[in-house]
Amino acid sequence: MSDYYTIFVTHHLYYIPQFLPIAKELIRRDKNILFLLLGLDAPEQTNIAVDFFDTNNIPYKLYDKNAPSLSCKFMINGAHTFPDLNISYKYSALVLHGIGTKIGHYIEEQNKYDIRFVEGEFRVNKIKELYPDVKTKLFNVGFAKLDEAFAIAPEEKERLIEKYELDTSKKTILYAPTFYPSSIDNMPETFPKSFSDYNIIIKPHFFSFSKRKYRNHVRKFNIWSKYDNVHVAGVKEFSLIPFMSASDIMISDESSAIFEFAALNKPVIVNRDVKYRLTYRIFKSKIRKRMDQNMSIFKDVGVAAYSFNELRLLVENELRHPENKEEQRKKISDQIVGLVDGNISARIADIMETFEK
Repeated sequence: MSDYYTIFVTHHLYYIPQFLPIAKELIRRDKNILFLLLGLDAPEQTNIAVDFFDTNNIPYKLYDKNAPSLSCKFMINGAHTFPDLNISYKYSALVLHGIGTKIGHYIEEQNKYDIRFVEGEFRVNKIKELYPDVKTKLFNVGFAKLDEAFAIAPEEKERLIEKYELDTSKKTILYAPTFYPSSIDNMPETFPKSFSDYNIIIKPHFFSFSKRKYRNHVRKFNIWSKYDNVHVAGVKEFSLIPFMSASDIMISDESSAIFEFAALNKPVIVNRDVKYRLTYRIFKSKIRKRMDQNMSIFKDVGVAAYSFNELRLLVENELRHPENKEEQRKKISDQIVGLVDGNISARIADIMETFEK
């Protein structure tokens, strides 16, 4: 008999929001689950995860390779590489931690799984095109993380804005840049001043805080946080979902968050004014290898800004006419995010239960 029905292999703190709705659904069905923390983050970030699970009464363990083997029916992983851990399992399953524009979403390593829960028809077809003999069972279920957005009622938006000590009478901009290639370096220190009649929630990527080579990002965040109209989300606020729910428009760059936000049928501005490292500027093939070029066609999910000066006018226009890209948002979301209805985790749990028969 297995120790657990499902073990969620959790590499980083920011993987938790992807697994959490599935875990909650399984717990609701009286399944015995475990978050296995691999301890790959800095100790203070691992402590944040521990505090979160303790506060919410969710089972977890810190991984110890020298401890007795754990067993489960389903081992669910969220990273690109197949886990080499002291776990005995009946089925391995992949639930990637992001929708992503990285080429790593299609590496052959991911064909090792028994099951892969995929977000959207485009990705399912692309996997089958690349690997026509793939043995992994592919299920187009949607992006589980977004279930949490449906758990936040529209009337809760004002409460969230108040919680962030912002002005409930203003529209709210969510700036959610990735760590690389990022628009942070090219955004001016006076960025919030140019948008003083809006609230600004800044949700950095986890790596902007945790990796020393991005310490200039933290310096910018500290400057921006001094403005009254700004809330900079700290490491403890590791889920993007509440910020997406509270915001009216998103500005991002190469972050997969643009697809998550657009899937909620809200306007997106794709900031193309990003800074590449010198080696990437010299060897442009490195950019192509890093990014999935097939995803570029989907950037039409939002309007593009090529300089900071364009942002102000674009924000005003998109908030005045949020219907501008509605048709594109719906079409693109259907393809690469899949069905967004608040029931993705239930579909995943239903499929898992079919493997019990």
